[in-house]
Amino acid sequence: MRDPRKTSGDWRASLRTDDGWATVREPRGPYASASLLEWGSITKGLVGTTAWSTLDVERPVAHYLSGVPDDRVTIADLVHHTSGLPRLPDGMAGNPFRDPYRRTVGRPLDLSAAVPVTPRGQFVYSNLGYALLGAVLDVVHGDWFSAVTEHVLQPAGITTATIAPDPVERVIPTLFFGRAITPWALGASPYAAAGGIWSTFDDLCRYADWALAPDAEPARTVSWQRHGKSTWINGEVRAAGAVIASAGGVTAVVHALAKAPHAADRIATALIGQAVRRQDGARGVA
Repeated sequence: MRDPRKTSGDWRASLRTDDGWATVREPRGPYASASLLEWGSITKGLVGTTAWSTLDVERPVAHYLSGVPDDRVTIADLVHHTSGLPRLPDGMAGNPFRDPYRRTVGRPLDLSAAVPVTPRGQFVYSNLGYALLGAVLDVVHGDWFSAVTEHVLQPAGITTATIAPDPVERVIPTLFFGRAITPWALGASPYAAAGGIWSTFDDLCRYADWALAPDAEPARTVSWQRHGKSTWINGEVRAAGAVIASAGGVTAVVHALAKAPHAADRIATALIGQAVRRQDGARGVA
């Protein structure tokens, strides 16, 4: 297997084992000149935890948002992506060269677009669903990001998270001729709760520590994915990808710029596999 540490391009990674955190790749390139990087859909982990901890998750979304067309969809459906709602409403997705969120900036979420397209109870990943979840938290708490700050960011010791990063502090890739790739306008749109958070890499690691702490209640990872003994949450935006993954007693945090989709996931998987094999070898496990 090719050593993932030798993977080319701009990316950062750290591993946590029984010995604590270890840096796999130091900041270089865009990571060395700016400090705030995109979480993408890892944002959903914070929003799902806040909703699960502060709302009656079996209550219909329509109880909070009267303009939602389907009164059967619950808060739990939004958290688990089982509402039947599409990833995005018709007309927003499909063009890889266009920012799907730009035209929604400064506008309220269109509740009439929240029409299920698949049967309720079936898993369909939905940014629209998490935008609705953010709107519900706005109704209950006044502002979804303030609620996330109180229930996740502050307890986790995260101080740099923002949905409105200073442009000069954003870690973003450039094209071959030096032009920066403009990030999606997620944080300024009504879809911010689906993927709009930025922070330092260290604070992304702090979120991993908090969510995966041995004594953590299940709500901390309610929006994460699981397969066998692996637990992870990831995010893909216009020109960046991020993942927190945990398996075999090893946690990897990886952020990558301008690489193939899910490159961060592949790097994390390889790093965890290497670390687990080293641990097993040290323990004499065949």
